[in-house]
Amino acid sequence: PSKDPESQTQGQDYIKPHYKESYRLAIDRLVEGGSKAYQEFLKEERIGSFLSEEELIFITTNKEELPPQSQTEEINDTSDQSVQSSSGTYWPINSDVETPNLDLGWPEVMHERLQTNIDLLYHPPRPNKPTIKEVIRRNIQEAKQVIAIVMDKFTDVDIFKETVDACIRGVPVYVLLDDFHLKCFLKMAENQDVKLQQLRVSLVRTVKGQNYPCRSGAKFNGAMEQKFLLFDCHTAIYGSYSFTWSFEKINLSMVQVISGHLVKSYDEEFRTLYARSTVPLELYLCWSFLA
Repeated sequence: PSKDPESQTQGQDYIKPHYKESYRLAIDRLVEGGSKAYQEFLKEERIGSFLSEEELIFITTNKEELPPQSQTEEINDTSDQSVQSSSGTYWPINSDVETPNLDLGWPEVMHERLQTNIDLLYHPPRPNKPTIKEVIRRNIQEAKQVIAIVMDKFTDVDIFKETVDACIRGVPVYVLLDDFHLKCFLKMAENQDVKLQQLRVSLVRTVKGQNYPCRSGAKFNGAMEQKFLLFDCHTAIYGSYSFTWSFEKINLSMVQVISGHLVKSYDEEFRTLYARSTVPLELYLCWSFLA
């Protein structure tokens, strides 16, 4: 072995890849045959379970099976590389759909010239500090150019009303929601007698997590677990706070209130998420009708 100090340093920095083909095959068994088949495979391979009970339920509940094919289609498909390959192989999917524009407007801010400042807020709040919800509501009220929301769960009626008021003032509001929790958001808006399709300066879209393809052609998607806000592209709020009653009243959480240069990273991340987002079918039909 080399005695060169630099080589030794590089060796110390190297982290062995954690990928295990046996795990990948176990997932295939789970998707194809359910929990029993998964457990049998683990026993055969003499490996311990690497999925929590919650993950097992999530995968079996949300898997999407390959559509039925005729015998002719199956024969034609055998020449396709993806069918013959191992389940550990991936190919990038290039969409021919254009990246959606931020049609409501988006301010250009020279973040490079600004100094980053970060303040921490907790729930329950520390002495002489405002609550997280107070700070969020105040920033929504003070926004002049744009409000961008990336949220997993959005059922807090008070924050929702603030965004509606912002729309009425003419401030563009972009909302990206996790696809799994869209129905809860739509139900909340319905209960508040708010017709989202009539808020002309508001766009609601959904984001799915990573797509996980299985050898059989079945697949499942993860969730969009990011939670952050942008106000006029000058201030970002990022942390563990979700827009629900529980996070205001009973859950422990923390957020960072960020201004300055670092906001650029959140600006870029929002654009990235927006590019992979889609218009919910429920809203698309309404918007098409109104148009």
